[in-house]
Amino acid sequence: MFTPHRLAASLDRVLAAVPAASHQNSPGLCLALSGGLDSTVLLVALAQLANAGSLAARLRAVHVDHSLHADSAQWARACRELADSHGVACDEVRVAVRLDAGQSPEAAAREARYAALAIRLEPGEVLLTAHHADDQLETILLQWLRGGGLRSIAGMAPLGRFGAAAWHARPLLEFTRDELATWAGTQGLRWLEDPSNLDRRFDRNYLRLEVLPALRQRWPAVAATAGRVAHYARDALEAEAACVADDLPRVLAGTAIELEALLSLPEPRQRAVLRAWLAGLGLPPASARNLAALLRDMNIAAADRIPETRWPGVVVRRYRGRLHAEAAGAVATNEGSWPTADGETYAWSGASTIALLPDFGVGLSRERLPGRIDVRSRTGGEAILPAGGAHHRPLRKWLQEHDVLPWRRENLPLLFAGDRLIAVADLGVAAEFAARASEPSWRIAWNRRGTLTEADVLASKWPACPPIR
Repeated sequence: MFTPHRLAASLDRVLAAVPAASHQNSPGLCLALSGGLDSTVLLVALAQLANAGSLAARLRAVHVDHSLHADSAQWARACRELADSHGVACDEVRVAVRLDAGQSPEAAAREARYAALAIRLEPGEVLLTAHHADDQLETILLQWLRGGGLRSIAGMAPLGRFGAAAWHARPLLEFTRDELATWAGTQGLRWLEDPSNLDRRFDRNYLRLEVLPALRQRWPAVAATAGRVAHYARDALEAEAACVADDLPRVLAGTAIELEALLSLPEPRQRAVLRAWLAGLGLPPASARNLAALLRDMNIAAADRIPETRWPGVVVRRYRGRLHAEAAGAVATNEGSWPTADGETYAWSGASTIALLPDFGVGLSRERLPGRIDVRSRTGGEAILPAGGAHHRPLRKWLQEHDVLPWRRENLPLLFAGDRLIAVADLGVAAEFAARASEPSWRIAWNRRGTLTEADVLASKWPACPPIR
């Protein structure tokens, strides 16, 4: 049965996992207050604990107005009045909910709400949300029905990181909605009811209104059982994370993966390492089918091939025995004329720019560089007499010798004076235009170019604490 005393015990257990170094004394608590039953109970119970001297932490509330309902302004006012009546400061935040293609309104609202909360939390502060045992059951069933893996069974964690320096705690996960409603009745509490919660077109509402009543009738303790299963799944995820933390450094080569080292691991560990690798690179996750295709394609392709595996937002390639992953998408380049005398940067592709930086004896001669040059992509057949070289070299061969990644070769910015190739990106310059020792020069800087050569990949630093799942 729910009581403030049991809430205090649950909150203490959850907050015990917050590192002491992330806050001073007791961490501040910020309650996300919607005005519904769950957050109303959480606010009032915490306020009672604070008044009784049983809550050492500073407590405040934030209400997020999504502006999706005609009565949203009234709901915001009701939340402020509720918080004021219990001596809790309450801030109101209005957000604009943007619905992306294929995204549910519920997911879009949650994304907007959490983004607004994240920027308002203080370092070390703990966001409290009123998710309870029935919410956990709904979440597990929804993710499981959508084909989720172990993460879907793990459901919502009692505590997790939130943003760069804050935390997110769910102290009501061990209580059912009926328990919260019973206690609210004893306190004479009133709360808001969102009419959209009755719309059976939404998957979560359909589960709540149509499926879960039948499950509870047959298995009354289904929510508690799901909570235990979620706990077991989180333990398994922790074990997997520890294993990956040991395996991943063994197979990494900069930000690439040594395929032979990866394939020496048992298959479940291969998949776990690949998931962590993609997450650490900030790339969209791969489905089980994607991972199976990736491991198959990279393993069976002939040694002289560069196989690719793609899924939305990602392309993974094998090159010289290593796996390279990056965001997928066409690279739009900006060919044109560049007045070098003006000191302007040149916008080449996406966010990347080319600049000429003053130097001495490095790069291009200031005296011999024309005041206007052309910036173009490769068309084929280009040749260069590189600085320090004795013969013209086909550009194709020169790029191979300099270990430029094959998929980056077609979109390099080439600098031309008429038909004469001046420089190849920031990799090399033609002898005709190369600066002599101590001569005033322009050093070519290609900003935000990404990893261009194998040396770039191997020198790239892996995130110190990459996300595992």
